[in-house]
Amino acid sequence: MNATTILHNATIITVDEDFSTAEAIAFKDGMIVAIGSTEKVMGFAGPATEIHNMEGSTVLPGFVEAHGHPTAEMNFIGPDAIDIRASLCGSAEVVLEKLRDAVAEAEASGPGAWVAAFGWDPLLLPDLPRISGAWLTEFSPTVPLSIMHYSAHSAWANDAALLELGLDRNSEDPGASQYLRDETGELTGEALEIPAVMNFMGPKMHAGAEKFSEFLDFELYRMAAAGVTTTGDLAFHPDSYPLMQEYQRTHEPPARIRSYEMSGIRANIPAPGTDPLMGTSTAMFRPTGVKVWTDGSPWVGNIETSFGYEDSIQTEAIGLNAGHQGCSNYTEEQLLTICRQHYANGWQMACHVHGDIAVDTVLSVFEQVQREFPRADGRLRMEHCGSITPQQVKRAWELGVGISFFVAHIHYYGDILAGLFGENAEAWTPAGAAAEAGMRFSLHNDPPVTPESPLINMQAAILRQTPSGKVLGPEFRIDIRDAIKAQTIDAAWQLFSDHEVGSLEIGKFADIVVLERNPLDVSAHELGNIRIQETWIDGRRVRAHVPVGATSD
Repeated sequence: MNATTILHNATIITVDEDFSTAEAIAFKDGMIVAIGSTEKVMGFAGPATEIHNMEGSTVLPGFVEAHGHPTAEMNFIGPDAIDIRASLCGSAEVVLEKLRDAVAEAEASGPGAWVAAFGWDPLLLPDLPRISGAWLTEFSPTVPLSIMHYSAHSAWANDAALLELGLDRNSEDPGASQYLRDETGELTGEALEIPAVMNFMGPKMHAGAEKFSEFLDFELYRMAAAGVTTTGDLAFHPDSYPLMQEYQRTHEPPARIRSYEMSGIRANIPAPGTDPLMGTSTAMFRPTGVKVWTDGSPWVGNIETSFGYEDSIQTEAIGLNAGHQGCSNYTEEQLLTICRQHYANGWQMACHVHGDIAVDTVLSVFEQVQREFPRADGRLRMEHCGSITPQQVKRAWELGVGISFFVAHIHYYGDILAGLFGENAEAWTPAGAAAEAGMRFSLHNDPPVTPESPLINMQAAILRQTPSGKVLGPEFRIDIRDAIKAQTIDAAWQLFSDHEVGSLEIGKFADIVVLERNPLDVSAHELGNIRIQETWIDGRRVRAHVPVGATSD
């Protein structure tokens, strides 16, 4: 059998069971057909085989983003939205200038204009004004203006936007979310949690059928630029199923998607493989589970913890009082009802959870549904797990529950975490506790909350270093091999895709990332600076790379 493509003169980190290395790898029909020494692999060369000298570069399995949001990110920072993330703007004045310009342009364009912005971040940009619906109305009296917090767990809208949306004191709160109200019952212009937040954002953050494929293709190329070849979509809307099928018919996707439908949108999600709406699963797109937001965001204050927020400038910056303790979106009985319905129907469950009290709720629910509906391989998941304790990590492992950690919080917001939670920030996202327990865990960026960068995630999990250089909980560090596995094979395992991606082995898809330097040989401080040279999927090189921070306008 002759290979289509051979790569040689490389350091190939296979991430197989032995973490072995190789010199060369061969592809045919999008699959890996040989891997090992140059001599062995060259035996698969034929007259038409493309042979690539990698000139000493390092090859890894394509990175796996266990917790992404491609169909959300394509809208939040798409061409119809204003991207005001701190990582892009750098200062409060730049944010306000972008908003002023957008409002002025909308005023000039006439009726029907709307300004929708994503990424409000008063923690990294403390000079931003205290946002509210009233402030937005003063900023833009006539043009509808809505702004989403960078966490996506809160949003604000001015009076013009609320009027356009038809929202008033009589509007009911969408499920597991709320429109905040004053003491008289009038809407304040603030929304908490995803359904209410998305309602506030109006038409500008929805690509629609006519733009779906264009937006998604751009988004997946952005992910490929970061070396990601497989991503979870942990907030998939059922309306997108037919659009996804059309995208696959008309495009050659640069990354694979494993989707998790948002709970609460449909009264019933049919069992896997039985829903005509979902269409036929493919290697590129596969419905995998159901997502539930158990609690909210530490940056908003709606996570259920056993401890309160500190008396600090960081707590004040997000509008909370010292000692504040948030709550969950569901009671234990409500969460059990949701998980029982979908787990019994054959779906994997993924619960967003940050607060330690909320973690106990999720673990109790997961224990109960596994007892009621025994399954050999349920792979129940908990997402983010900011204030999970080492004892809770151990309990999760004993229950067979996996965790995807949002360690990038430490890299970007570690000093702010210390200000918000004091000593309770030391164990934030304790990946080391999972490694010690023997759990298969993953790391994620939760894009667009933080920019896609698996290498920065690895660095953050190994060092646990804040922007100021402080180390949070050094006992919860992990080593480089566990970090690589958490962005490849173990992340793939969480997505029920470890049989096809996540390691470089014969019979798996030819999905790889090519790095300028070997992550096993560099200082942990340098991991995030390693340049991604190439990304391949299905044995083809993704050439039209899009910078990770690019916008599509």
